[in-house]
Amino acid sequence: MKALRSPVALLAIAASVVACSSAATTTGQTNANGDRVVYRPEPRHGPFVVVAVDNHFHDIHPVDRTRISGSRPFVVENQGRNLHNFTVVGTDVSVDIAPGHELLWSHLGDHLQPGVYHVVCVYHAYLGMTGLFVVTK
Repeated sequence: MKALRSPVALLAIAASVVACSSAATTTGQTNANGDRVVYRPEPRHGPFVVVAVDNHFHDIHPVDRTRISGSRPFVVENQGRNLHNFTVVGTDVSVDIAPGHELLWSHLGDHLQPGVYHVVCVYHAYLGMTGLFVVTK
């Protein structure tokens, strides 16, 4: 038995599908399998949060050259089960961060001048736990 739908209801459903899909297609791509990848850039305001978990620094991948304003708060959260370290190569910044703890700087620029910075976890660098970011004015 077929369900009957009013033309108004069908029009409303079609309009909502078009509205949702058009917003996603402006920032995403669909492959041949129908999988959609949507890029949502990091917000430019509020704290910049780096997550340390699974021997990896999320959000500061070396290939991305992530740009962060020196005026923003900066947080490194250890969301894993292992002790991690946040060392900024070429500076005196080297902080151990226990599981469930975080490093919090109210202004990134108070600790690092504008420039390019490489970071490592001294305990897991051999596993590729590294990062890179650019501090801007």
